[in-house]
Amino acid sequence: MKSMEKLKKISIATAAICGLIIALSPHKTIPITNKKLQAISSLENIIDTNKTISINSIKLDSSDNFKELIKYNLWVDSTLNESKANNSNSIIVNKERRKLYLVKNGKIDSEYNVDLGFNPYADKQAEGDGCTPEGMYIVEKKLPPGSTNFYKAFLINYPNKEDKAKGKTGGLIEIHGYGGKGYDWTLGCISPSNEDMDKIFPYIEKGDRITIIKRTTKELSKQ
Repeated sequence: MKSMEKLKKISIATAAICGLIIALSPHKTIPITNKKLQAISSLENIIDTNKTISINSIKLDSSDNFKELIKYNLWVDSTLNESKANNSNSIIVNKERRKLYLVKNGKIDSEYNVDLGFNPYADKQAEGDGCTPEGMYIVEKKLPPGSTNFYKAFLINYPNKEDKAKGKTGGLIEIHGYGGKGYDWTLGCISPSNEDMDKIFPYIEKGDRITIIKRTTKELSKQ
């Protein structure tokens, strides 16, 4: 009887996951209900810890937080939709892939390799932790050569209102040049090569959106 109940819970949770995978395909948004989140949470507790689930080629083991993945996907959708609605440019950074995506009018225009903080996998909590923050930010200052120690830079508004509410500290997080080293070396900043900064710099201005995620199941490629 207990086995049947367990199988029933797995089926419900799996159905919820499948629905989310379909709905979270590129350029689609759906309301995420508490019932769906509860189903996902139950799946986290039920699945065999020695097995993995693959979503759009990203493998997640049972320790991964599915709610976090949904959050990152929604941030991507929000950034793309905002760019399209405002006919504006923005940037999405995928930490897991070490990629920076330049968004123009709601579409991915180009992508660039980046170096991250020396402790890149966690979300930034405090000054000196070496983590690259995750969140939806804006450009506070656009820094041309001579205004930054790193060729050219965009200073973002970390910590933003949400970060401060969570007690996060630190600051001076930038997207800046001198990258292309092939390893993570910054204090939390995002660093393309100087050549790539030259390509990105003309399209991003003060107030433009900068979204930083750990990972996503969204397909981010030039369209």
